[in-house]
Amino acid sequence: MTRRIDRKFHVDTNLQIVKTSSGETVPENEPLFLLRGRDYLAVALLSHYRQLSILDGCNDYHLQGLDAVIEEFSRFAETNPTKQPGITRGQPWKP
Repeated sequence: MTRRIDRKFHVDTNLQIVKTSSGETVPENEPLFLLRGRDYLAVALLSHYRQLSILDGCNDYHLQGLDAVIEEFSRFAETNPTKQPGITRGQPWKP
């Protein structure tokens, strides 16, 4: 069983992060950054990243993937509580 991270990546049964389209494992020493749907700054950050991607000339594959992620995050925020990142200082959050 695998767990989908987004449309590009998943965690495999060996707990490795894998690029889904190519099967390439992300090296453990490569820095990663995870945004959660409950972070109320996530949609704004993703939208800004999309604009930077356009300015850099990124291809439709990348932009369509971002559009899908932004839509998914937006839908989640419409029906679930969101919060300021870090507000719980690492403690469990109870909305």
